[in-house]
Amino acid sequence: MNKCIFCHGKHLYILSNGYIKCASCKKKFSLKKQQTQEKIIAAFCNNINAYQCHIQLGLNYVTIHKKYAQLREFIVQYLDTLHKQQKSNSKEYDEYLYLKNKNIYKAQNFLTFAYENKIYNLMLPSLQKFRTYYESNKELSKFLFLNKIAKLQSKSSRINEFWDFLELFLKKFKGVDANNFIYYLKEAEFKFNHSFEEQKKILINCLN
Repeated sequence: MNKCIFCHGKHLYILSNGYIKCASCKKKFSLKKQQTQEKIIAAFCNNINAYQCHIQLGLNYVTIHKKYAQLREFIVQYLDTLHKQQKSNSKEYDEYLYLKNKNIYKAQNFLTFAYENKIYNLMLPSLQKFRTYYESNKELSKFLFLNKIAKLQSKSSRINEFWDFLELFLKKFKGVDANNFIYYLKEAEFKFNHSFEEQKKILINCLN
């Protein structure tokens, strides 16, 4: 550790209790705790699930689970903020239905945008509202096909690359609750857009 995790100052000294204090901002932090958090983040970025991380690091599972949830919440906010800051408009977008079973009413419906070789996802309203109008999966599927939201410049779009990535990513989980789908979708988006080292750097900074 050669700089402060808060202000990045380089004048640090070790206290008698093992904590490190920054001479610039006067804040204190635990080097051991910081190193543990960085190991958890590395596992998260390396697609190691919470249970595997708990086994590998010998840490409490509940602690790991909470930290993973915290990271996913940060990612959602980070990606939304980053997208708002983009100066260029998305040239391509397409609608996607993620189906776990044959019941289309329970599908996760979202819109994927492509810009500057990156993608951004926006959740669309639940399809449950269509139960009143369409009595069968076939009828609803036809309606969605005819009213699909899309603007693509080619069939080999960056969007399709992400969808393939997402399908493989979600297979690693035994199941994703509908209410939590947004967090896993955004995690996949984050990992698709950023390299392993970029992911670690962004998430480590979010803890400080």
